[in-house]
Amino acid sequence: MLRLDWKTPASWADAVLSDPLALLSDHAHCELKAASAIQSLIVTYPDRLALVQELGPVAVEEMQHFNQVVGVLVGRGHTLRAARPSPYAEGLGKAARQGRKDLMLDRLLVAGLIEERSFERFELLAEHTTDGELEDLYRGLMVSEARHRRLFAQVAGNYYSRAEIETREQELRAAEAQVIRVLPFDVRMHSGPVPVPADGDRSSLVGIEEPA
Repeated sequence: MLRLDWKTPASWADAVLSDPLALLSDHAHCELKAASAIQSLIVTYPDRLALVQELGPVAVEEMQHFNQVVGVLVGRGHTLRAARPSPYAEGLGKAARQGRKDLMLDRLLVAGLIEERSFERFELLAEHTTDGELEDLYRGLMVSEARHRRLFAQVAGNYYSRAEIETREQELRAAEAQVIRVLPFDVRMHSGPVPVPADGDRSSLVGIEEPA
């Protein structure tokens, strides 16, 4: 099972929940991108039967989640906002090796890391929100993220040795932690931590925690 090298501070959840509609819209786009990334893997490696058979249903599920999140937005009288580039995804993409065989492993492990980070953040959001509908949504999505994060590693196990997977997983975990901990804060699923004021005055930052 993948693990994370950097823990999201609880203050991140408190801050992004100040604008739940923006967060919902961003997450809907995350689901679209996840489905697209899986489809790209299948198109690139159509001869890898385990990959095609195991990940095809995940792409469908990601689109179902997209529709679910959009449904919550519409139910609250809002629509999906425009997509924005993701510095988080771009940073992880730069960490991936480019050789065909190496790239497949890295893409699978990066996908698993993203699911792991999303799981961690949905858990925080579910714990910190006071909105019952959103809590149910976050907890439901957590179940899928947990299953997906295991599945990507299992698919990789069909094509790579355990030692190779574990070594590369450790390297990518370190890269993921470095990417996300220095990102600026924004109301997005994969933004950086809430900044601490330069003067050290923390009195106005409720629930702020130092990064682990």
